[in-house]
Amino acid sequence: MPALHSSPRMVGRQTELAALLEAFDAGVGGTPRTVVVRGEAGVGKTRLVQEFLALVTADPLGARTAPDEAPVVAFGQCVDLGPIGAPFGPIRRVLRDLHAAVGTDALRDAAGSAAAIASLAALVPGIADEPAESDEPAGEFAEAIEVLLEQLSRRRHVVVVLEDLQWADAATMALLKTLASTLRGRRLTIVATYRSDDIDRFHPLRPVLAELDRTRSVVRVEVAPLTPDEVAEQVAQLAGGLDPRVVEALAERSGGIPFLVEELVDLGDRALPDTLRELVLARYARLGDDAQQVVRTMAAGGVHVDDDVLSAVTALDERALDAAVREAIDTRVITADGAGYAFRHALTREAVEAEMLPSERVRVHRRYAEHLSDHRGDSPDDASAVAEHWLAARDLPAAFDATVAALRQSRSRFSPATSAKLTERLAELWGQVPDAETRAGTTLPALHLDAAQAWHDLGDSERSLRSANEGLAVCPDDPLMRAALLRQRYVQTFNLEHTGRPADLDEAVGLLEGVDDRRARVLLSRVLTNMAIDEHGTDAAEHAARAIALAEETGDDPALAVALTVEAWRLAGDEDQDSAALAPLERAVALRLDPPMRAYVGSALTHMLVTAGRLHEAVVVGTQHYEEVVRAGIERGSGAAIAQSVAFALFATGEPETALHYARRARRLMSRADAASTLRLLSSHLVWDDRPRERDDLLATERGRIEESQRLSPDKAVWWAVERADAALTLHARQGTDAATAVLAAAEDPEGSRSTVRRYAVLTAALLTHSPGRPGDPGVRARIERALDGWPDNELAGRVSRFVRAVLADGDGAPADDRVTAWRAIVDELTPGGMPTWHLQTARCRLAWALIDAGERDDAADLLAAITAEAPPLGVARAARWATELATQARLIPGTTAADAGEGIVASLTPRELQVLELIAEGLTNPQIGQRLFISPKTASVHVSAILAKIGAANRAEAAALYAASASTSTSAAI
Repeated sequence: MPALHSSPRMVGRQTELAALLEAFDAGVGGTPRTVVVRGEAGVGKTRLVQEFLALVTADPLGARTAPDEAPVVAFGQCVDLGPIGAPFGPIRRVLRDLHAAVGTDALRDAAGSAAAIASLAALVPGIADEPAESDEPAGEFAEAIEVLLEQLSRRRHVVVVLEDLQWADAATMALLKTLASTLRGRRLTIVATYRSDDIDRFHPLRPVLAELDRTRSVVRVEVAPLTPDEVAEQVAQLAGGLDPRVVEALAERSGGIPFLVEELVDLGDRALPDTLRELVLARYARLGDDAQQVVRTMAAGGVHVDDDVLSAVTALDERALDAAVREAIDTRVITADGAGYAFRHALTREAVEAEMLPSERVRVHRRYAEHLSDHRGDSPDDASAVAEHWLAARDLPAAFDATVAALRQSRSRFSPATSAKLTERLAELWGQVPDAETRAGTTLPALHLDAAQAWHDLGDSERSLRSANEGLAVCPDDPLMRAALLRQRYVQTFNLEHTGRPADLDEAVGLLEGVDDRRARVLLSRVLTNMAIDEHGTDAAEHAARAIALAEETGDDPALAVALTVEAWRLAGDEDQDSAALAPLERAVALRLDPPMRAYVGSALTHMLVTAGRLHEAVVVGTQHYEEVVRAGIERGSGAAIAQSVAFALFATGEPETALHYARRARRLMSRADAASTLRLLSSHLVWDDRPRERDDLLATERGRIEESQRLSPDKAVWWAVERADAALTLHARQGTDAATAVLAAAEDPEGSRSTVRRYAVLTAALLTHSPGRPGDPGVRARIERALDGWPDNELAGRVSRFVRAVLADGDGAPADDRVTAWRAIVDELTPGGMPTWHLQTARCRLAWALIDAGERDDAADLLAAITAEAPPLGVARAARWATELATQARLIPGTTAADAGEGIVASLTPRELQVLELIAEGLTNPQIGQRLFISPKTASVHVSAILAKIGAANRAEAAALYAASASTSTSAAI
């Protein structure tokens, strides 16, 4: 970053600097932070960032013992290249800084896959071997950057600075948004600056800023103008001894903007200019003719211009150019910056550019366009710049051709954000250039379809729908193209309104039927899959079958994979067809598919295996597909859903450490709203692993994300209902009626959840309300029975049904021998898998309880000891605690007395609960307990109910007896 200031010390800004340093310290501790620094032009954002970098990179005491302890700083400058910009323009400098800091080997190692290295090679010369190491295609560029930063920040603290976001291209803005919201547990600090006075409500940065504002890891820093006292301090550094009245006038005239203060001081005794523009141009006005010409030429090229480019586009010879550049540097209009030159401030560049005559502007921009086309035409970063220069030169055909080339480059790097804007630019120019169709190699409707697809890839259904509508408006004659646009419009309308326009699909079918063209039959297959998703019953089955037949007939494997996947989802919607849903996916995954399509099918297959209770298979299949998407460099695009399913399967099969790896990965990869499902999974794990405080902290920290997800996807609320109900489970089913009622209400909505979730919800409701000898609420019992009567006759439903009926039999007081027989059969059935391990451990606890009641105490003791030892490594420490409590209460532990039983139970209470139990033992009522502890009677009642449930006491007298036994043991030990 060039030094753009003159004051020896930064004035003020201590609060802002402290915020940056605090974010840096969080990064040191493994908590990434993104700091967004905003302020008007000239207010000192760059100076603030420079001071921050100087502090964090300094090591005045020599405390760092190794070079790799120092932070790696990478800087990217966004450049004003018009409304589109070169995709990832400032990221090229960031990557090259990282390459220079860590070296080729470390950068390649951090990139990971051959696909990612191939992607990054376009901007980091020398990172890829020649010839390429792998035949695998390049992955997505954005994902390659994310993976690189994530892996580098695992080993080094990485600081990335992005200046002037108001000029950032769409791809860079999308990348910043993703990095700020997904990376966790890494030593990464991102600092981004932008001009607040340039961001109106139509600016493309505005929605990005709005989303960043909702992200907890983003810190906002506002750089305000200097106060009059701070202006006086700055003036004293620049020119001491000025009359206080002059300083006061400077403060008023500058408005506290440090850049303007510096310019005004530089004027000295000369008269103050009448306008701000004249002030900004004051240094430029003192230059000679040649230097002014060079500076104007630079201004047309942006804030920074490479030396070789400037030499090519100026009319001066080499000696005159050097003299002119030296004069501009000495006058402090520009500064040397790496391999070129940069304006000291963007305000100066803008003012100088406005000084250009129209004819001069056309001439200079043409020179830029010609030079860049001839010498850097194959550079992805310069392709968009060429188009912008031709536009400024008013050569629309050349601008059109350059935009076509830029679009080709953008697609090769999979930059949908830039591609969408470039296609829109071509559409704008279409009617203004001759032979547009020949030049573009496509049609205008096809261009709109491409834009719609690019916006779809970005998740912007609104703009995708707009592009589809624009394409339909200019596509009256081509049935194939019109059908594709109609399908696109249907998909986007469905995404926006959760209901499509069936008439669009009907019209598309009418256009495609009977067309003797392979492309038409492939498209018809895709349309029919959309219809199958939107319909039910016979019609859906017929559409899915025909979609499969058309894809088979045309030999189009991607279309066949989509049709088979849709058929699997259709079958999964029918509870009698759970197992049959796997067959289409097993066939689809064997087809020849590109990595994204294979990931789409693999994700569905992994999820279906989990749903069918084939958990060990889900681990094997899901892990394989996840490794494939990583190798293909599309982990962020396709890996999140697979990682989520694998994490659940691993938790369910008792591999919590590996499961946590995948769950955390899914959490990083998913969007803000979608990540809530992983948060639910992590929360559920903490519940069963008996870590309630960590669960509470997680839910408190991520409350905003969870609420947003529930607002956007109300159909997922049942998962949270089950999670909350699981959290309320105790060994003795008491006070569980309210939780059971809530979870049953969620489970009874057939549109609100999938069948597997509803079954587990019913099981949880039964466990909440029924334990041996304690029947549940009759209303809850009736609802559970109704649910069981409606279940299909398939393997998983039968397994869960038998579990639920055994729980109900416990509550009914069925003979102990019958209960032992039932629970032995369930434990034997679940031991190989088929249901999550927490349900298996719960069933084992119930079996031990039945054994105790049947008088088989030795077998019960052995089983409870096994649960206590085996459950914690499986991530089910809660079941181990239940086993210990049950063994203690039944006095199965050698040497245990009644007092020991009481002591073991009471030891599990919190300090507050112990206080309440002591007062219960004294015989106090709830109001009296509330008065003694300065809490309300209602709160006291809640504590009493919780204590009775925890210690398994039927009433207050039994609780008092257990407390007395515990107290007696403690006294004896003290004596």
